[in-house]
Amino acid sequence: MPLLAISLPTLVELLAGGLTLGGLYGLIAFTLSLALATTHILNVAHGGFLVLGGAMGTLLITFLKMDPFLGVAIVLGTFLLVGLLFERAFVEPLMGRTPHEILIGSIVTTFGFALAIEAFLGFYWARHVSPQPSFSLTLSLPPLVILGATFSGSRLIILAFAIVATILFHLFLRRTRTGQEARALSQDFEGALILGINPRRVSRAIFALGTMATAAAGLLLVLAAPLDPFDGLRLTLIALTILVIGGVGSLPGALLGGILVGEAEVLTAFFIGPAWSPVLYLAV
Repeated sequence: MPLLAISLPTLVELLAGGLTLGGLYGLIAFTLSLALATTHILNVAHGGFLVLGGAMGTLLITFLKMDPFLGVAIVLGTFLLVGLLFERAFVEPLMGRTPHEILIGSIVTTFGFALAIEAFLGFYWARHVSPQPSFSLTLSLPPLVILGATFSGSRLIILAFAIVATILFHLFLRRTRTGQEARALSQDFEGALILGINPRRVSRAIFALGTMATAAAGLLLVLAAPLDPFDGLRLTLIALTILVIGGVGSLPGALLGGILVGEAEVLTAFFIGPAWSPVLYLAV
């Protein structure tokens, strides 16, 4: 569709959709970036946690008919624990090695874990839940109409979550001792060690909070579009793209990169076709 042929309300809705998706992408990328900056761990399974969060929310709320607030609380509590266990199993054994060894080792081990997540979800979901593995949630909220443009209630919830989560991460990094130690490690790892900062304690906090936030983002992403068991690596690739654009460990950079990728994906899908979205954001 030519750009000049589109109405202003439709264009505003598209830009708002890209902003919503981009805010969520930026948050996902930042949690991956923060772990990389503070521990040198590149978690290729990052997108898999997002898919797992969406899958668990779909199972509890859609199939088991659980109260949505209780289901969300269970998902958040579960992935807080999963983050701690993941750090113990995949991060702790690599600590103390050189940054190069940590990076290569983390890529290999977490890539295998990502493949295991895909196989687990694809097989057991098809066998015990539904023959067509697909994760989605619906939220009955009235749309908001502003100056002729209609904004989906669920997308507004996603945008609100991205804003609130970004503010909380900013406060965590600026106002808490663990956040300040994480910033110190990301800026000068050896200097932070000389000052007596314990990287193990920071690593546990980063992976616990990051995994929980990623699962929460998965819950919200399935409100906007369905996911399948094999979307994890694609979402990790999006997060890495944003990380390259915005820089490692930068919250503003992750948000700006996420918005750029989100807008590119939405506009490309509308004007050219959804199949071309990955091509454009990788080109960006």
